Amino acid sequence: MERAKYLRALMEKKGYKVADIAKISNLPYSTVKYILENGIEKASYINVQKICKALGITPDELEAMTFEPITIAAHLDTDELTQDELDDVAQYIEFIKNKRK
Repeated sequence: MERAKYLRALMEKKGYKVADIAKISNLPYSTVKYILENGIEKASYINVQKICKALGITPDELEAMTFEPITIAAHLDTDELTQDELDDVAQYIEFIKNKRK
């Protein structure tokens, strides 16, 4: 699920509207609406952090909640890995991706 869609789902679950998040996060209504409609990928980290905080989560929790499984490698039999090992693989993938930034 796209992160913005997940934020919308959290808002609905908590009964919040865009105006509520804008007020709680101290962001302009137009900024919150833009992020929710166009995705968080181009939004500043600070703004995403404020929206997440208004919803009671951290950006890291948002990332974890929206993590979609990927095919790791054809030669790696993931059926033989424990959940802890799978978590380690996922963390390593994030480490590699973050090295690009």
